[in-house]
Amino acid sequence: MKLAASTLIFRRLPLRQAVDRFLALRFDTIDLCCLFPSYCPHYDPTAADLGRVTILEDLLAGLRVSTMTVHLAAWNSTDRAIRTVQAEFVAGSLRVAKALGAYAVTILGGSKPRTETDWDKSAAAAAEIIRPVVKMADALGVPLSVKMQLNTLVETVEQAERLLDLIKCPTVAVTVDTGQLAAQGADPAAAIERLGPRVRHVHLRDAKPGNIMVTPGDGLVDFAAVGRVLTKIGYDRHCALETETGAGTVPEIEENVKRGRAHVEQAFGLKKD
Repeated sequence: MKLAASTLIFRRLPLRQAVDRFLALRFDTIDLCCLFPSYCPHYDPTAADLGRVTILEDLLAGLRVSTMTVHLAAWNSTDRAIRTVQAEFVAGSLRVAKALGAYAVTILGGSKPRTETDWDKSAAAAAEIIRPVVKMADALGVPLSVKMQLNTLVETVEQAERLLDLIKCPTVAVTVDTGQLAAQGADPAAAIERLGPRVRHVHLRDAKPGNIMVTPGDGLVDFAAVGRVLTKIGYDRHCALETETGAGTVPEIEENVKRGRAHVEQAFGLKKD
């Protein structure tokens, strides 16, 4: 396993400045976060052509992109036009990911339904629009991965499995976020073990009940257990550090990154004391 950093960490900085901070922190790989319209708009994949991707590569200054995490609109919106806009956004992301050599594009499942009864209908609507995008992902060799996240269509392992069953495409997998699971009382290590080969990517953050803005080492996540089970299932790709703690100055954010990274590296056995 190797550690990457999510550009979500410096979401308030322009991408060029965020790249400079990651280089200063001695990261060599990132998860490029494109959460539009305003949360983390580090790159607009819908505007990408070969020339602009070349400009992006120059902007990244040698940083490798392991994965992209992208979102614009809800897959399960009742407005089909909105669902189509999301599909086009992800299609653009897949083309950029292919050009950058990324091994997956992480997507969110959609908006959280009001009731469990609504979930089945909502998930079916999402699966219908995701399925054609999966064909493009497969053709490009950049698989899609659905993230489990609080207050979305897919919060739990069970919901992730149900959505994948509805999509009916074996190449679609899951991105596990340790903090998103721990914040709702779930065990991230147990979730990873249950999903096994369906785990395509991992986001590392800590959590307290209902709070995901926690630096690794300050919350509930047993990162040593997470590291052991990732080894057990044969996971050998990057895990992206997401030390997103809300407001803070750049120096404060950098200190959180250093502290969280050190905790994870020790827990995973990536660095000796």
